[in-house]
Amino acid sequence: MFWLRSNITTLSNSLVIMAIITLLGCIGCSDNSKTETREACRGNFLDDEGNLIVSTLPHKKEQEETKPKNKVESWQQRIENNLESNRKNILGNTGNSTFGVARVAEIDGKKVEEHSGLEKKYNEYLKNGVDIQTTLNTQMMDICHTALERELKEKTLAGGWLILMETKTGDIKAIVNLARNDKGEYTDTIGNKKLRFGDKEKYVQKNHALCERYEPGSIFKTVALTAMLADGKLTTKDSVIAYPSRVHNFNGHIIRDEMYRDNGTGKYSMSDAMMYSSNISMVQFIKRAYRDNEEQYTNTLQRFGLTTNYRLIDDEVTPYIKRPNTDAWDGFSLNSMSYGYAVEMTAINLVTFYNTIANDGRQMQPRLIKAIMENGIPIKRFPTKVINERLFSKAVADTITGMLSKVVNGKSIIVDRSDWRYGKLDGTGKQAHSELMTIAGKTGTAKQYNSNDKLLSFCGFFPAEAPEYTLIVQIMYDYELDPRSQADKNSSSYGGGSTSARVFKEIAEKIMAEKLAIPLKKEDGEEIAITPPVKKGNINEAYKLLYEVGALDSIPELEKEIEWGEMKFKDGKLKITDFDAGSRQEIIGMGAKEATYLLQKQNRYVKMVGYGTVQDYSVEEDTVTLILK
Repeated sequence: MFWLRSNITTLSNSLVIMAIITLLGCIGCSDNSKTETREACRGNFLDDEGNLIVSTLPHKKEQEETKPKNKVESWQQRIENNLESNRKNILGNTGNSTFGVARVAEIDGKKVEEHSGLEKKYNEYLKNGVDIQTTLNTQMMDICHTALERELKEKTLAGGWLILMETKTGDIKAIVNLARNDKGEYTDTIGNKKLRFGDKEKYVQKNHALCERYEPGSIFKTVALTAMLADGKLTTKDSVIAYPSRVHNFNGHIIRDEMYRDNGTGKYSMSDAMMYSSNISMVQFIKRAYRDNEEQYTNTLQRFGLTTNYRLIDDEVTPYIKRPNTDAWDGFSLNSMSYGYAVEMTAINLVTFYNTIANDGRQMQPRLIKAIMENGIPIKRFPTKVINERLFSKAVADTITGMLSKVVNGKSIIVDRSDWRYGKLDGTGKQAHSELMTIAGKTGTAKQYNSNDKLLSFCGFFPAEAPEYTLIVQIMYDYELDPRSQADKNSSSYGGGSTSARVFKEIAEKIMAEKLAIPLKKEDGEEIAITPPVKKGNINEAYKLLYEVGALDSIPELEKEIEWGEMKFKDGKLKITDFDAGSRQEIIGMGAKEATYLLQKQNRYVKMVGYGTVQDYSVEEDTVTLILK
């Protein structure tokens, strides 16, 4: 693959992007794999552009392994003992809990097939050698994995997960699940290690983004306020009492706020309640809106798709909400549902709802699979799907977007201007604030029942003015795992704003920095006198891509056939240098995908560190580790 380099400069708090268009060209990995002799015929997983992600390749270590026969072991035990198939993921362990496993195990002398995740859902195609093209983008997957892992390591957190969705299409561009193992490493690998979280035990390395549901906490306030506006129960002119004490008793039920700011009115608007994540305000709003018709609220939640199972993989779980006139419903249920309790949500349902806000009220079906491919030709397509053209009005979406923007970018409204906080970023999501773009989103910190453990969340979209991506980041905080002293833990407790919001910001900035590019022509049609530098790789693909974007007037005929090489422009002339694609030294300077393709053709197992261009590599037995920057 060829990526044209970008140069990004920040000046006077404004983003000045000087970038050449990024060319993510498919080099025909999947097509080539069809013409080569493969040890196994199981189909591949491809990324959003048709490049190889997961395939079946021989691996000497596994071929030489002698596995015990007639030994009865559970599926989880075999996973824990590393008795894996030779399915190889070019992203290392990133995405393994989504792709799942496919292997043949021997139990009591009998061979038994075992599958999970996408390997299970699309097994009928894969086992016949047919490829599955996903919506996943490998570069975005790597950016997301790196950002989440850095935060987990820095604070010694139990684990976390995220979903990145393309706003207009509903395509899932990245899905990452990471959990800490006994060695202190964070991996996205299916396993049987359990983690006590709250009053429950969870599988640490399960696909939490799709297959676990939790009380989400304050990121659900966005849902509640959207419902009130969409149902016409309240307007933005409504306000409620602001309680400086940060504590209030609602009919024997104590509600607490983490923060309070004096705006001089003694009242909070909806926007204030969102910015300062006021539970007390939310209870007042929801009681005013729905106390005479509680069922209307739960019906609206269902209409919003918050009880839908999208069945992206077979083990995806269905969210849960309490219902009026059932044994689960009590006098506090409606209050609790205003700020994210008495409901159990999945990450995929929440990010899909936020995506609808970002998409002006147009609700998209989440999409993880684009097509079924046979010999490089799609035999079945899964087009984007609109669930509801207008789930709620654009006016409602715009109003909520403004509130979410204030959570991240709003400044202090303290009346006493001598207070050091006056005029400073003051919303709960301020750590997601970016100088490069406007981010809109909501924090959430949900305490787990009967414990000090918490679910730390941030969900939102970017850029807020014209959203391109919607992202949810959720992190598990285990009080006992926290290495800080008890005094420090109690005085400086982690929340969604101090953890997940930071991850969100890093991902948003890196993705937009990679995506934004300067056009090859000015508005008046005059061509820019810059020819983009190109990375090493497949020369034919480079010619096609440069021609398509107007960097070349025509595709030249070469004096000799060159498949792999390096092209440079000097004094307006194009110079091609070919090289031996079998030489590992030549992968330096390549993009990650092309380097991986060449190495896998040599039956090498590839790992990647970082993202971007190959700067260096190391070799240990059959494994090549690419150092990317």
